[in-house]
Amino acid sequence: MFFGILLVAGAAFLLAAAGSHRIRKSQAAGMMAMLVYIVVVLGSTVFTREVSERQCELIPLWSWRAVLSEHDWALLQEIMLNCVMLAPAGLLLPFAAGKKVRLRAGILLGILLSGVIEVSQFLFMRGLFEWDDMFHNTLGCVLGCAVSNALLAFRESRRAGDPSEGGAKE
Repeated sequence: MFFGILLVAGAAFLLAAAGSHRIRKSQAAGMMAMLVYIVVVLGSTVFTREVSERQCELIPLWSWRAVLSEHDWALLQEIMLNCVMLAPAGLLLPFAAGKKVRLRAGILLGILLSGVIEVSQFLFMRGLFEWDDMFHNTLGCVLGCAVSNALLAFRESRRAGDPSEGGAKE
């Protein structure tokens, strides 16, 4: 219910902002996609899990030690999935901003989103709080941001060479 209200309010706000030309329609679409993705991630990582006891793993990079020393391939798969989990948020960030963004913005977004997930899991007793997840989620967010920036740069370079797009021919 709460997430539904959040999505409807977000959509109304973005429609109003795009309608009054404060943001471009493409930015509104990027922001809405980001909001939907964040709601889905929060729902799947926090609010659909069973309540357990508060758990935390505060040793940085403990998971990599376990993978390398114990050859725990299931844990390696979990690490990779954590890297991939916030990559779409990073991919959407430049589109929501309407331009290429500094990778620092991807780092900040990754830390913020991952921090909200991990703290929520700890507070609501719905999973394990761990620094490794924050690191891997942030890495994925930054990589997604880098891919989007590269795609936007490619698009800009194509437009610069195409007279039909309003750019100069080389």
